[in-house]
Amino acid sequence: MTRSGDRPYGASGGRPYAPGAKTAAFLGAALLVAATALVAAACAGGNATPRHASAHRLPPASPASPAAGCTATLTLVESWPGGYRGTATISNTTGRPMRDWYIQWLLPHGATITQAWKGTPMQSGPIAMIHAPAGDPVLAPGATASGIGFVGAAATPPAFTEITCG
Repeated sequence: MTRSGDRPYGASGGRPYAPGAKTAAFLGAALLVAATALVAAACAGGNATPRHASAHRLPPASPASPAAGCTATLTLVESWPGGYRGTATISNTTGRPMRDWYIQWLLPHGATITQAWKGTPMQSGPIAMIHAPAGDPVLAPGATASGIGFVGAAATPPAFTEITCG
């Protein structure tokens, strides 16, 4: 038997609770921050200190900002029912070597990255990343790493947005 004070919100015949636009936006932002933190933790190999300090910040608008010391591009090469293939490049625009470089971007809801070559893929929710391969982690000053490729699953050809690098 339920006491009247024990009823869930809306159980007395009132409208059920539905979050407002501000609440929904806040929850969406909180989920994005949590997903970014998971990627940063995975990037650090589970260590408390992230391997890439910028991996735990929300990414700026795409394309990657030259102020980051790098530029990155992503290109959708082909798609087919249920999947796609893309390529990526990253250029070091600094005067010093970039150790353990990465490219990060947002994928549409439901899209995944399943494998990559010339880099190590990672994904947490909509945030996808490719890290420098373990055997070649340094990008020399002024150099560009190209031929980075990846495949994934998606219901429709995905758009790659909010591209960052470091």
